[in-house]
Amino acid sequence: MSSDGIPSLALPAPQEILAQKLPAAGSNPAHTAEAARQFEGMLMENLFRIMRKTVEPSGLFGNDGKVQSTYEYLLDQAVTSNAMNAGKGLGLSQKLVAAWSSKTPK
Repeated sequence: MSSDGIPSLALPAPQEILAQKLPAAGSNPAHTAEAARQFEGMLMENLFRIMRKTVEPSGLFGNDGKVQSTYEYLLDQAVTSNAMNAGKGLGLSQKLVAAWSSKTPK
């Protein structure tokens, strides 16, 4: 703990991080599939957010932009989460896993 009462975090130096032996990309198929699924989910959320900017506001929540933006954020998250959990995303994660697996050193 530092002198001002705030706990100090002991972070490794960048050289220590670079010196660590990391597993080869694609060495764990479950981690690869999960990373691809999460990436596809993030892409879908961003796509919804950007597409929403092209639509005129409906005024459903009045003129308070905070309420509307919070609702839209939660809606986008729920739609994306449900699509990804049901396995009905854009199909990008399967393509990513196939591409990453073919580039794995053997």
